[in-house]
Amino acid sequence: MHTILITGSASGIGEAVACKMAGQCKQLILHTGSNTTGLERVSNYCEDVGSKVTSIVGDLCDETTVDALISAGGASGVSGLVLNAGFPDWKGFETLDRAGMQRSMDVTLSANFRLLDGLVACLKSAEHGRVIAISSFLAYKFKVGEQVFPASAMSKAALEGMIKSFAVQYAETGITANTIVPGYIKKNAPNHKPQDEAGLQEILERIPAARLGQPEEVADLIGFLLSDRAGYITGQSIHIDGGLLLQ
Repeated sequence: MHTILITGSASGIGEAVACKMAGQCKQLILHTGSNTTGLERVSNYCEDVGSKVTSIVGDLCDETTVDALISAGGASGVSGLVLNAGFPDWKGFETLDRAGMQRSMDVTLSANFRLLDGLVACLKSAEHGRVIAISSFLAYKFKVGEQVFPASAMSKAALEGMIKSFAVQYAETGITANTIVPGYIKKNAPNHKPQDEAGLQEILERIPAARLGQPEEVADLIGFLLSDRAGYITGQSIHIDGGLLLQ
């Protein structure tokens, strides 16, 4: 794998993927919306173990940010995309407004469509073109406790549909495109507010494995799907959730 572009790579799953692939890749293109401190930390680690790093900061709702990512990916001959950037919207139907819904769609769907469209030529030229998108269990579990999350449910379900469409169109070129569907994964983003003990216990009771997942566990799966060993896996939505959706 020569060059991988990872959005949302300053913390959590994106950080874990970048650190896993560092040294295995000639170049990494790392993005964050605003967590410059985290991106600098991740970039320094990746460079220390042997990867050249291009860092890009900016909101994916801003076309200039997407343009910069496409330009960097094209210049480096990107061969793998990890579409990880996104955010949960916890508003239900009576509190979610049209602007909030549109922002979820712009970040999760529109920006990723532009990245796919702008970099498909590079992926076709690569020896093993790979696309991994990060979805959410909220696209499958529409009520959590007493709450529903329409913006996240809709945007992530739409993302999965787009990736499947991309996968079937480009399968014969050797590109694979898959979606990872994480459950409750431990977070380390600077704006994340940890659950109190009672809230954490309520979450753990929903998970048959009775624990949170670790970002590194998701990164291990993504690393395999990025490799040349995963060439016959495409168009799949692969759940890594400790059995969350089994009950």
